[in-house]
Amino acid sequence: MSELDLGSETDAELFAKHQSVVVSLGGTFAEASYGVGGSQEIVTYAIALQEGRLEVASETYVGLLLRGPAVLVERVANAVRAL
Repeated sequence: MSELDLGSETDAELFAKHQSVVVSLGGTFAEASYGVGGSQEIVTYAIALQEGRLEVASETYVGLLLRGPAVLVERVANAVRAL
């Protein structure tokens, strides 16, 4: 399992790029959850790709995190960076 910080959780353009990459790879957003702890919010999305599953977490003061098998994390992250 690998984890990579894609950037700021408040960067709407980054999140839009991420969504675009997931769709272009044939992925779907399978489920979502939302939670609040004090001043921090966390939104977690499960992503289903043909090659496996990823998780994206948007967490206040932490960033936009991509988690999953290293090969998939790198593939998606590289595609997001290329946009």
